[in-house]
Amino acid sequence: MKKNKISIEIHSLLKDIIKNIWVVVLCALIGVMGLYIATHAAYKPAYTSTATLSVISGNSATTSYSEYNIATEQANVLVNIFTEPTIKDYAAEYLGVDRFEGSVSAYVVEQTNFIELQVTSDHPEKSYNLLNAIIKSHHKVSNKIFSTANLTVIKMPTVPTGPSNVHLTSDYSLAVSGAVTIAFAVIIVFSLMRNTIKKEKDFDEKIDSKLIGTIVHESKRKSWSDIKNKSKKGLLIHNNVYMSLRFTESFHKIAAKLEHKKNNSGGKAFAITSVSENEGKSTCAANIAVSLAARGNKVLLIDLDFKKPALYKIFSEESLEDLDPNESLSRETEFTDFSFRKLKKTNLSLALVTKANPLNKKLISDSGVSVLINKIRPEYDFIIVDTAPMAADSSVTDIINMVDETILVIRTDTVNVNVLNDSIATISKISSNLAGCILNDVYMSSIPFSITGDDESSGYGRYGYGRYSYYGHYGRNTIPKNSDQNKVKE
Repeated sequence: MKKNKISIEIHSLLKDIIKNIWVVVLCALIGVMGLYIATHAAYKPAYTSTATLSVISGNSATTSYSEYNIATEQANVLVNIFTEPTIKDYAAEYLGVDRFEGSVSAYVVEQTNFIELQVTSDHPEKSYNLLNAIIKSHHKVSNKIFSTANLTVIKMPTVPTGPSNVHLTSDYSLAVSGAVTIAFAVIIVFSLMRNTIKKEKDFDEKIDSKLIGTIVHESKRKSWSDIKNKSKKGLLIHNNVYMSLRFTESFHKIAAKLEHKKNNSGGKAFAITSVSENEGKSTCAANIAVSLAARGNKVLLIDLDFKKPALYKIFSEESLEDLDPNESLSRETEFTDFSFRKLKKTNLSLALVTKANPLNKKLISDSGVSVLINKIRPEYDFIIVDTAPMAADSSVTDIINMVDETILVIRTDTVNVNVLNDSIATISKISSNLAGCILNDVYMSSIPFSITGDDESSGYGRYGYGRYSYYGHYGRNTIPKNSDQNKVKE
């Protein structure tokens, strides 16, 4: 078992972020709501009643400059008595209550003999009553300090009309940015920690099999109208006007490898399977068959995915015969009498399934398909079998035993590495015919220096435009000199 490592791939990160953008929005809303609830739950209104007192030295209403200075000094001393517990006790006694339920603050107005006196409590009337009680009781303490000082109320206390501690506006932008940052961080961490194959380097480090081909990412929506209408085109290289060169060459490289394998081992029947759904298995099977046929081979493509057939959708725009393949595969007849549809202007024959029919699995379990393959084997150079995903249909293991070699399609960032390696081990245990894996949907940023990938034949190497290519030794032997099959036509 190869060591699993954290893999960073920008397209995988972006897809995860876009896919989970609702989580980011939800976290932002939770942050705002949480801050709002916290600040409002903690907020308790307070009410402050205020009075202004004047300190006069002596009994005269008019004072000299020196007496004014004395009064100012006395005010600075007397201001401290209003915050002492003693005067609060006198005020509580004046009101006839057990304790003084409020806070007192006092300060001298700068360069004056005025004292600003305030009482704050949880109720406006209580604040007024407490302040009034202090004014009525302060002489019991102040007269003991300055017998000659007179405190005169020049501004009587009033009942406050509103809270003095205004509810502060919360910084919701900070809460939103914090929640969004946390959400992005969690998404990125989970994306990086997800143990899947995200690029070709991951395959070499994590998968216990060899890579026989890399298929670059190709969008199914080719125009703005496709995006607007949410329509998808089948990714078939036979319609090469829509396909990119990199995508097309990916399959030509794989086809060249299969020709090489056949020349070495004689095996011509290949099962194309995957672990789970939506890994591009059927698209790979169709394009490998088309590429092999374009290279001058007589090819038969059989759809044995009876649970969720997809090949007929890929070839839906092509000119095919009218025979219903479900009837063909289900009726009791000699296999030599089978008729297959033909892809226009190619050597590719098709046995397609147009609708799900689990009953047709009986053909596999009863070895009917095996008999069919053996009967028609001499008539074709290659037989490509598209199976159901291994996780969806147990009959795939029976098909693996019927063919010469099996190819496992792995879509990037889809299936857990441990599941992939377990599936590879299962195929190897059933039959030692695993040809290798195809890594599908690889973004170009992961392979910047290769025309179609970093697999063992990347670039223009051994199986590209080398010995076993269109222009190599086998190319000259297998493709007629003037044949129009040297390039795929629609």
